Amino acid sequence: ELGALRERLREHEAEAPAWLRQAQAEGWVARDEHARAMAALQEQVRALRERLAQLEAAADVKAREAARLQAELAAAVPRAQHEAAEAGLRAEAAELAQRLQELERRHEKTCEEVFRVQRQALFMKSERQAAEDRLGAAQKQLEQAQDEARRLQELHGHAEDAARLVRDRDRKITELSKEVFRLKEALNALPKLGGTPQSPPNTAMLQARIRALEEKLEETETRHSKVVTLYRSHLLYAVQ
Repeated sequence: ELGALRERLREHEAEAPAWLRQAQAEGWVARDEHARAMAALQEQVRALRERLAQLEAAADVKAREAARLQAELAAAVPRAQHEAAEAGLRAEAAELAQRLQELERRHEKTCEEVFRVQRQALFMKSERQAAEDRLGAAQKQLEQAQDEARRLQELHGHAEDAARLVRDRDRKITELSKEVFRLKEALNALPKLGGTPQSPPNTAMLQARIRALEEKLEETETRHSKVVTLYRSHLLYAVQ
């Protein structure tokens, strides 16, 4: 404050009056305005000098007080002890600074570990979500496979039924074919009569029997063909 006040006083004493004198000389301000400005400036300079004197007196008192305290300190504490205490304090300050650096390193390491754990947790969360998605897809595929297996079992049962029906039809066709052949042999073995051909009752019955068997055989073969076609379509679907 004392230095700033001295600088302000120098500016007022040197620069401001010169500026006012130049302004009056060049006709910038009137004479009475110049007089009022000079009076105000002189009043400010006087106040600044009084304040400066007060501060200088206070500074002198503070300087004497500081010298007295330094003398008392020197008398109360030996220089060697003072230097030792100062060295101890500096060592303690250095140790505290080192501990602070260590704490900062540990804090930084802890932050890195926390970040790593958070990143790993986020990765595990995404992996868990992906695993759950894969599990859901696998369960859906399993359900579809189970449904397909049930359909295949049903088709297999239908195929077995169809195969059994085909075997039955084959057996019936074979039996009917044998019966027709046997009846034809029996018909051919009958004696032929002279004159107007008259079919004996047995011959007419045999012929009617043969026609009925042939019609039944034809019908059975038609149904057999349909069953075989259905059986083949079931087998083809099951294979696919």
